[in-house]
Amino acid sequence: MPERDRKTVDRKFLVHHARLALKARRANSWAAAVPWEVFLNDVLPYRNLDEPIDIDWRSLFLKRFGPMVADASSLTEAAQLLNRDIWKIWGLHFVPDKSPEIMSPGQTLAAGDASCTGLSIFLADACRAVGIPARVAGTPSWVQDRRDSPDERFNNHNWVEVYDGSGWSFTGACEYNTAGLNHTWFFPQPAKGQTPGSHWHAIYAASYRQTGLPFPLAWAPEDESVPGVDVTQAYIDAPVTWAPTAMAAAAAAAAQAAAAAAAGGGAGEAAAQGLAVA
Repeated sequence: MPERDRKTVDRKFLVHHARLALKARRANSWAAAVPWEVFLNDVLPYRNLDEPIDIDWRSLFLKRFGPMVADASSLTEAAQLLNRDIWKIWGLHFVPDKSPEIMSPGQTLAAGDASCTGLSIFLADACRAVGIPARVAGTPSWVQDRRDSPDERFNNHNWVEVYDGSGWSFTGACEYNTAGLNHTWFFPQPAKGQTPGSHWHAIYAASYRQTGLPFPLAWAPEDESVPGVDVTQAYIDAPVTWAPTAMAAAAAAAAQAAAAAAAGGGAGEAAAQGLAVA
């Protein structure tokens, strides 16, 4: 559990999230087939980055979005349906430069808009609520900026990676593309121009599990409390003509290297322990 949550998040909160996450896992065959270690790290967690914990988003989203994906045949189809349809329910839309003021689902709903970070958190939580593993990904600065000072707000960007059954695909939040996942304005460029191992110019995916590497927060560069995985090479190696699992080998290898072995289990209380692991 993140240090910031140890004094404010209690067992009742964790069990509530765990029970709803397990309910979603049982609702669809594609959700039930998600590997347990992926479920623990990318479905069960109640937070993506450093956004506030405000509303009970898992209850709200499971109730509103569960029926929306009930007839989906796969994780990717379900994720596409969400990214196509959830924004119109509340009239949500993109407005730049809203982080960190508007990041959590509650803040986004109250404002009616958010920048890429807030919308990405919203979509990742929507996916998690119905059993789709999802995580926020992004870069603190595109290489094309050519700025190296941590004192400046860079041209950062965040998006969502979705587990597609064998690896990680990606999509822009509130940027549904009829061509499917892995078709975005930032791929192939500028994504392929990023630098693996660079704090400011790599592409990172957020993790709940500790990885030994921080996910850089462009709005709080001194905060290294959010674990991350450097997935830059997966984008560099990916072919421009995407298949749904084109990132699978490279991204899965990076995730496996960062992930600790997780114990299996089925009860809500047991799953809640996955949230509480330091």
